[in-house]
Amino acid sequence: MEQMTEKNSKLAGVRFRGNWKVYDFDATDVAVAVGDSVIVDSERGPSFAHVVRIRKFQAVAAVELPPAPVLAPGELEEEIEEETEKGAADTPPKGQAPKVIRHILRKATDDDFAKEEKNRARETEAFTIAQEMIAERELSMKLIRVEYSFDGTRVTFFFFSETRVDFRELVKDLAYKLKSRIEMRQIGVRDVARIIGGFGPCGRELCCASFLKNFEPVSIRMAKKQEMVLNPAKISGVCGRLLCCLSYEYQMYDENKKDLADMHQSAAKELREKEELRIAEEQRAVEERRIAEDKKRQEERRQQEQQRQRQREQAQKNVNKAEKKKEAPQGKHAQPQKEQHGGRQQRPPEKQQSQEQMVQQPQQQGEKPGRKRKRRFWRNKKKGKQQGENIPPGPGE
Repeated sequence: MEQMTEKNSKLAGVRFRGNWKVYDFDATDVAVAVGDSVIVDSERGPSFAHVVRIRKFQAVAAVELPPAPVLAPGELEEEIEEETEKGAADTPPKGQAPKVIRHILRKATDDDFAKEEKNRARETEAFTIAQEMIAERELSMKLIRVEYSFDGTRVTFFFFSETRVDFRELVKDLAYKLKSRIEMRQIGVRDVARIIGGFGPCGRELCCASFLKNFEPVSIRMAKKQEMVLNPAKISGVCGRLLCCLSYEYQMYDENKKDLADMHQSAAKELREKEELRIAEEQRAVEERRIAEDKKRQEERRQQEQQRQRQREQAQKNVNKAEKKKEAPQGKHAQPQKEQHGGRQQRPPEKQQSQEQMVQQPQQQGEKPGRKRKRRFWRNKKKGKQQGENIPPGPGE
């Protein structure tokens, strides 16, 4: 039976070209340091690379142990279940192969350096030959880079094209000319910018050519979130795609926007509550003013009604007083008038009625009826003398 024990292990991060991605290789059995050139066992065979980092950790190794004692059936089942649960986290997900870490073969020697320099010279020659063949066949493709494997048996051509290209005849001619295995790889515009290099609109070297190893997805939503001017010339890089740096601060902007949105909502809610309170106060003040005005108008109507009632009562009192005064002198002077003026002609009823109305009118106005009655009597008497009418004597005659 075997048990896992710990021992010191070392991983070396190596890079095949200047700005390529860093790959981890097992360097436990080889003494290497950062900056050393090494020969590694890659998927394409032996390759020349440079060490850029070293990581040490505790690895687990298997050792033999004595056989375990025989247990009861129940105890054995429980122990197997526990081991299965503990080992489930170490096993890779279903459908994925376990990650294989390749080894560093050795440090590079002088012969390896000479062979690598020879391969670089052959790459330049192959690049020129391939360009001439592409121009002769008028293929819509742009050759970017040529790479030779360390052993020189394989040549890889990297090109860019916006459409599919039929390069079968080109591969045959290149294989005949270079006497090697030919591999053609079509790459995108971002990979073209990474391989060629250059400077961005910020004045610095391109991120993909200096330190950026993986291309993260960039969308126009990132530029909108950062409130940038949506001008293609401002937010596009050398490759013609959106700037990779838009993703650097997107998470921070997104979190700040969420905080600002919460603050904006709380501020808007506070303003809305203040506005509702102000409107309620104004409505309450208007309602109170309306109620006060209604009460005032009702009081004015009541006072006017009382004043009219008093005027009617006063007018009725005046009428009653005038009637009483009119009846009193008629009762006293009725007999003497008949005796003194027995032979005179009586007034016609119309004139007598008009005289009563004239007497009643000053009584209603609150004036003294005696004097005016005498004046009217003498005035009418003079008019009667002028006209030769018989007018009964007035009071006191």
